[in-house]
Amino acid sequence: MSTVKQIREQLDASESLKLVAQAYTEISALKLEKIRSGIEKNRDFFQEITEVYHVVNTEASKLKLQLRPKKGTVSVLITSNQHFYGALEKELVKFFVLNTTKFATDRVVIGSTAKEFLQSFNYFHPYQQVILKTDIPTSEEMKSIVDKVSGYEQILIYYSRMHSILTQEPHVVDVVQKPPTFFLKSQASTISYIFEPELVEMLSFFEDQITMLLIEQTFLESELARAAARLTSMDQAQFAADDIILKIKQELARAKKSIENVNLLENIATMKAFHDRA
Repeated sequence: MSTVKQIREQLDASESLKLVAQAYTEISALKLEKIRSGIEKNRDFFQEITEVYHVVNTEASKLKLQLRPKKGTVSVLITSNQHFYGALEKELVKFFVLNTTKFATDRVVIGSTAKEFLQSFNYFHPYQQVILKTDIPTSEEMKSIVDKVSGYEQILIYYSRMHSILTQEPHVVDVVQKPPTFFLKSQASTISYIFEPELVEMLSFFEDQITMLLIEQTFLESELARAAARLTSMDQAQFAADDIILKIKQELARAKKSIENVNLLENIATMKAFHDRA
């Protein structure tokens, strides 16, 4: 049975852990609000840019315009270098593994947690590993990532996306808007476009700049989902800490009661022995 001192030490440690969880919760909440306000302002803009990019690529394909030779498909997985996100990153990696077996693709894996989970899944497909200084790439790191993927006809980005504070799910987007072959459906288009400036100039602009902007957006979306997941995880940790603290306090109360009973018995025994000698 634990001594009172040991129980008090356990109580102090549990209360300290609860304070840490509370601090992480507050930090995550502030970070979540900051990222979300920026993303909500940009989300509609990026959606419109993506649709324009799709139109330009579609028309360029019809005219067989291509600035440089293209390879097939590259699948990019965006994860963090940190933990404390619950099952969010594990589910994302699982989603990546299941989907990238359906078609031929090269693979780029970003973040150290992806490597850990891929190893745990015994993933045998080759991939390029990218470890960033933080979860959001610097300008130089972003340029390096874009250089790795810009030579492909199809760029699939796998990342976590927040639907609500309590719901974050794996998501995939094609930043050049060319659907995978297993998603293709017959669609007839009756819309005609007049391009200004020339289509080749627009295609060059998109390939050099918009791809980078769209990939940057997926990093922000990932960070938003991770902040929400951490907020939820730390909130759950506080509830768990409260349960542990309550149990430890109950154990401490029992230990104190036991000591009081022992002291009472000793006092009674002492008094009886004194009375017998008298």
